[in-house]
Amino acid sequence: MQAKGWGEPNRNFLLGVYNGVLANGGEAFFHSGLVLAPFLAVLGAPAWAIGLIPALRVGGWFLPQLFVATRLAHVPFKLPLYRRTSTLRVAVFALLTAAVFLVGDRPGVLVPLTLVMVLINAVAGGVGGVPFADVTAKVVPHYRLGTFWALRNGIGGALALLSGLVLRRLLDSDLAFPTDFGFVFLLGTLLTAGAYLSFALVREPVGKIAMKQALGGTLRRLPGVLRSDVSFRRYLRVRFVALAALLAEPFYAVYAIERLGAPASALGTYVIVATFASIALNFAFRRPADRGRNVAVLQVSIALLAAAPLAALLAGDWRWFALVFACSAAGNSGMGIAAWNLLYAVSPEADRPLYVGVANSVLALPSLAPVAVGAALAWLGFGGAFVAAAGLAVVSLALSFRFADLQALDRAALEGAPR
Repeated sequence: MQAKGWGEPNRNFLLGVYNGVLANGGEAFFHSGLVLAPFLAVLGAPAWAIGLIPALRVGGWFLPQLFVATRLAHVPFKLPLYRRTSTLRVAVFALLTAAVFLVGDRPGVLVPLTLVMVLINAVAGGVGGVPFADVTAKVVPHYRLGTFWALRNGIGGALALLSGLVLRRLLDSDLAFPTDFGFVFLLGTLLTAGAYLSFALVREPVGKIAMKQALGGTLRRLPGVLRSDVSFRRYLRVRFVALAALLAEPFYAVYAIERLGAPASALGTYVIVATFASIALNFAFRRPADRGRNVAVLQVSIALLAAAPLAALLAGDWRWFALVFACSAAGNSGMGIAAWNLLYAVSPEADRPLYVGVANSVLALPSLAPVAVGAALAWLGFGGAFVAAAGLAVVSLALSFRFADLQALDRAALEGAPR
């Protein structure tokens, strides 16, 4: 007889944690601002192409989710779709890695291939994001979500820290470009493959399902859902502006290298600093998130996102620029915890795929902001981009103080109270 608290629920919980740990470790080797952006910059890619990286990653992940939600709402098991999309994601990571080793320093091949890889991986991740969200809500009770995300991101941060040390060693080694980045991508591919395999092994329980509805019918429902659900509408507004505030993130490392003279090995240092900040904030946010205080977690996180571009404006030395990455990593980490928990709290169980799909499709739009910044960088300048990012974060923070109803839903979810 199994001890109380172990068995199937605990197995699923731990597999979800393993997934996050390995994904965090792998992400350090495919970081938009600290790996992919400098990789393209060394290849001579234009600023708009560098700005396209986070737009493709975020927009490609968010955009397909409404369509996926309509296809999954009436399906009792969502995990098979996650398994198929994860296989595709590993394949495109492996393709980019092989290309770096095989074609050498050829910008005409590697720049477009990198962007295509980012796009395919993001869209596949977006398609798999709906089943991931729904299965997670099935297997992790609301009162354990804070611990769940903290373990994923905290222990994963420790692995990312090790990844940062390896990244710094590789980029500071005698390996020629782009072979050094090839080994970076190879390690990232192996870790992310392990992450996807972990979650694919979760044993998904049957959940409540909604009526089967075509995409057109779902789209006709949306205005009514947004009008009637004030909490959901306010949630979307705050997250929309907060994501737009990330417009300067792909240019932090480029600014540190080009304007402050940071060496290439500093990228590994920045990963380490960002990882420490993320680990610390994850465990600091664990208990408030478990206790239904996700709105407060979100507000502190947005404040940190505002601090990052302000620190970039004030940093006069590349060594001090590590503070920028610390604030950015901590803010993004906390916002990820609170955003998911609040979305689960505001979503009726049967309509959860719809709410997740709507939220993530709407939130694809602000991901285009870095592209606009990249295109206008010569006119706007790094300073203008940093000021715009800080201003949007402050607006998002101000809007978050209208979350009284969402706070009540968050607390009610702890008690299993009906919506």
